[in-house]
Amino acid sequence: MGQRAHALTMPEEPEADPIERVRGLSGGRFHRDYFRPKRPVVLDGFALDWPAVRTWSLPYLATLEPKTTVYVEKGNVIQGDADFAVVNFQNYVQRLLDKDDEIHDPSRPKRPYATLIDILRVFPELTADLRMGFFTDLTMLNATYGWVGPAGTVTGYHTDWSDNILIQVAGRKRVLLVPPERTNCMYPTRRYEFRSDMSAIDVKAWDPVRHPRYAEARPATVVLNPGDILYVPPKWWHRVESLDISISINNFGQDWRGLLRNEAPARMMETLHNWGFYGKDCTCHMMVEGKRVAKATQLVGSNWK
Repeated sequence: MGQRAHALTMPEEPEADPIERVRGLSGGRFHRDYFRPKRPVVLDGFALDWPAVRTWSLPYLATLEPKTTVYVEKGNVIQGDADFAVVNFQNYVQRLLDKDDEIHDPSRPKRPYATLIDILRVFPELTADLRMGFFTDLTMLNATYGWVGPAGTVTGYHTDWSDNILIQVAGRKRVLLVPPERTNCMYPTRRYEFRSDMSAIDVKAWDPVRHPRYAEARPATVVLNPGDILYVPPKWWHRVESLDISISINNFGQDWRGLLRNEAPARMMETLHNWGFYGKDCTCHMMVEGKRVAKATQLVGSNWK
């Protein structure tokens, strides 16, 4: 027990490679200095004049299409076994505004978090509020998602196969980043997630006996304020935690190199996974009465509205 108590502290190593924060970055320089060499960067205040950052708030989101439903996660789906539900988006936002205990109480480890909202499909009128051309002009296949939730929600350590930008619209988020060359410190698992790789490292329960090399990972820490954009290249490990009630947008993009390298294997793995031949431990299925079923099929009729 003494060893385990000691394990709950983060390794106190200095950052190996602090992430640059750059203001006034042009699209050409972003491509030359960061996107092409796959170097992460914070575009400091880059989106401050975007309509999304100037106008989106919880009261504003509550005025959008009233019948929209979204998925919420309760817990850390990457390192833990999260619960899922489908909720009415406006009701969820109102509970954030009302300081509902289930959502805001810090003693509850499984506070609901609206994740991977296909935001431009369900709210197409918001498209004009985002100005992502500096990034999407460099890519051929893009997917844009919204993230809305209370302080304390976490997306655990993972990597994405795609280039990724995270746009902080409201509130703050803390991001830990570890470069691909220190993957041996991150204890990758075989847990399946489409176009992603998972880590066994749960920062709040790090165990130096089971995962000693994480002490050498020396993650860089970035705090994103409203209007900041973080570029996360493929294969960079990252963990994201909301410090406040937060509204974020991210865009996954693939250029032609990424499409050639990643898309065919990702689709093949997805097909085999859906047939039950690959990745039985995953973030998207659950066992119901002894049968493996997609979590999405169990969400309709959820009692958390």
